[in-house]
Amino acid sequence: MVGNKPWIQVDRMTSLVDSPINIRILDVEPQKEVTIKAHRAVEGEKIFHFSSFATFISDDMGQIDLNKQAPVRGTYSGTDGMGLFWSLEVSKIEEKVENLTSNSSPDILPPQKFTLSLEIDEQVVNEIQIERLWKAENVERRSIRENGLIATLFSNKDGKPRPAVIMLGGSEGGLNEFQGSLLASHGFTVLVLAYFGIDHLPKRLVEIPLEYIETAIEWMKDCQEVKKGWLGIHGVSRGSELALLSASLFHDIKAVVSLNGSSILFSGIVSWTEEQTLPPAWTYKGEPLPYATPCNPVKAALECREMSQKKTGDPIARWYKALTEDPDIVDKATIHVENINGPMLLISGEEDVTLEFSKKAVERLKNHSFKEFYNHLIYTGAGHSIGIPYVFCNGEKKESMARASADSWRKTIEFFSESFRKYEQIRN
Repeated sequence: MVGNKPWIQVDRMTSLVDSPINIRILDVEPQKEVTIKAHRAVEGEKIFHFSSFATFISDDMGQIDLNKQAPVRGTYSGTDGMGLFWSLEVSKIEEKVENLTSNSSPDILPPQKFTLSLEIDEQVVNEIQIERLWKAENVERRSIRENGLIATLFSNKDGKPRPAVIMLGGSEGGLNEFQGSLLASHGFTVLVLAYFGIDHLPKRLVEIPLEYIETAIEWMKDCQEVKKGWLGIHGVSRGSELALLSASLFHDIKAVVSLNGSSILFSGIVSWTEEQTLPPAWTYKGEPLPYATPCNPVKAALECREMSQKKTGDPIARWYKALTEDPDIVDKATIHVENINGPMLLISGEEDVTLEFSKKAVERLKNHSFKEFYNHLIYTGAGHSIGIPYVFCNGEKKESMARASADSWRKTIEFFSESFRKYEQIRN
């Protein structure tokens, strides 16, 4: 296609989901308006079509570099080479026609398949397909059902030991493997660990025994793909609460990342009702760990239920406000993060309700003159959905979320890598 016909140039037709790619448009007439569109379809119970576009004016050489030029209009604004990916919008929803003859099991981590099309004067002049992968080709996935653990291990196919990280999801429960598979693609052995909501594990985030995390740690210590002596842990939302708590108790953990989490232990997740008590989320040695709050704030619970049903207000913010009204209970429920045996990276969206609960960890670390490295990244305009970069962002502040996800994910990888490097340096 090189020559007089305009075309889309991509530096890699296949790449990882979290890796930026370079997109250029070449061989266009100088100062010509062109539009590039991205499209992908996602099959679930229905087929969701996602689309984005950006319209540019070509330069005097008849070229456009998405990394260097802002669109004149589109689903995103400003200069952003990956804007087409995070600014995707749902363009169509189709009913799915079941294929009764297919016996194939669904791919757990299906690649994201995109069509990029180039339009000039409302005519498609070039079209290409690219793939975005959830794991590198040299990473293998293994389901773990041992010692009571429900998990997935991602490791390099060569079987050599690498620094390892346990990854914990949030209130959705079950196994969410996407971040884990990507982290493994950057040189780690990763155990994505479920702790409720799947198989024999508790159905709800209620009374989760910390001994389960101890079992996972011991399992990792015996795993041949794990480099001995260093272990990281990464938690998202309520999983961050569990990650910080586990690291404060179990000193085999040498580095912690908390993503939009809390240093305060909260009650288990149950429906908003008139019940007088709330169950604990976490137990250890058969006893509940102090939490906010055993006494159900019934008035707030009913308000939250009504807000949720009517889709008004912010029931989550109202709920957490009610749970933290008693300072004595909050103080007792605060995790002793100063006991963590290694560095910490806390990540928060400025507009997320959990921001104040992460700030409390920093305050505690300062008060106890914590000697290890710690950092709290706070992202302006971002909320609770910070996570994987360059994927569909939902909500009003897509750009803020996209930038927060890209920056925090890069710094997460750097943090774990640097923590392991320093540990090896001290040990040797």
